Amino acid sequence: MKKREDEILKIILYISEKTDGFTNPKLIIIGGYALRAFIKFSRYTRDCDFILKKKDGWHLDNLNRILPEDWKIEDLKKQYRYGFMRWLKFIKYDKVRIKVSIDFMEGEIRGRKEEEIIMIDNRIVENSRFTLIPIAGQEVKAFVPEYLDYFIMKVISCRASDIRDIASLIHENAVPRELEKRINEIVPNPELFESKVRKRIIPEMKKRTFIDSWKGIMGTAEFTEKDKEQIVKRLEELLRTLRL
Repeated sequence: MKKREDEILKIILYISEKTDGFTNPKLIIIGGYALRAFIKFSRYTRDCDFILKKKDGWHLDNLNRILPEDWKIEDLKKQYRYGFMRWLKFIKYDKVRIKVSIDFMEGEIRGRKEEEIIMIDNRIVENSRFTLIPIAGQEVKAFVPEYLDYFIMKVISCRASDIRDIASLIHENAVPRELEKRINEIVPNPELFESKVRKRIIPEMKKRTFIDSWKGIMGTAEFTEKDKEQIVKRLEELLRTLRL
């Protein structure tokens, strides 16, 4: 994981240089690397994700032109309002080939299921903030979404690692305000948010094994059962107030 993170640092610094500090086009980091801007712990993540607003034509075409020689395009699709591109590189560690990837999502953020869509609107771009993110022992200046938008992204994605991230986010930042209004603005299927919290996130957090996996992924012994119970309580209170 350290070898992969070293390579991620190199490519992020390269992209920053080629895009005038992530401003041309404006690129916003999401996923596990953005998490480091919101909590004090850093967990390893396998890839790096950028989002950008859709333009007339495609920003992806311009990003394609700065592809480094030692990377390749593994996937590229452009479908009306949504574009996706993945850069891929294999690096050697001893006798093992390690996969490193960078994902770019233009116009929309899409998950593994068809209904998992978040629209990248003007507010996501304009309210993103420029901050320092620790990567491979260095601090890199990059844009991350505002907390409200990032929280929604995590809930809609809702992988096992996302649920532990959500616990950490609530533990340090509480549940964001104005969720209902913002969900209706950027989630085409707003009821999906409530469903993810009710059927996936809360049941997972209530498992006896959750506390150990939560502490393990964040590399800390700080979290307690009481912390977990408080987080579940806040999510249950959220469900009682949401009208989606």
